[in-house]
Amino acid sequence: MNNVSESTQVSPKQTLKDVESYLAFTALTDYRSNNPAHSREVADLAYKTLRDAELTAITSQAAADAAADALAKARRDLHDVILGIKNETRALYGPNSDQVAALGLKKKSERSKVGRGKKG
Repeated sequence: MNNVSESTQVSPKQTLKDVESYLAFTALTDYRSNNPAHSREVADLAYKTLRDAELTAITSQAAADAAADALAKARRDLHDVILGIKNETRALYGPNSDQVAALGLKKKSERSKVGRGKKG
């Protein structure tokens, strides 16, 4: 019989307390369990499993963070290149060219004229 339900979320604070209890437990050299589910071997395996899971989670998070950083850099690099291409296109073909429009920019002649309002 389990002492904890499968749906129970154990907080990091509680896990820290459990680890402290486990470390204290390792000093109990005369401990003999009547229940095999609470034996020293099971406790050692549970502790090792926790540490392995923590290592996997940390490593996976680090890899995910690195991938996110690489993605952000790739996006910045592409954006930088595209902005440069747009500026070069204006310089090479002129601000009113079809090539400028092909890049998704407005031709200079298609921009709305900003004028002063009438006084009155």
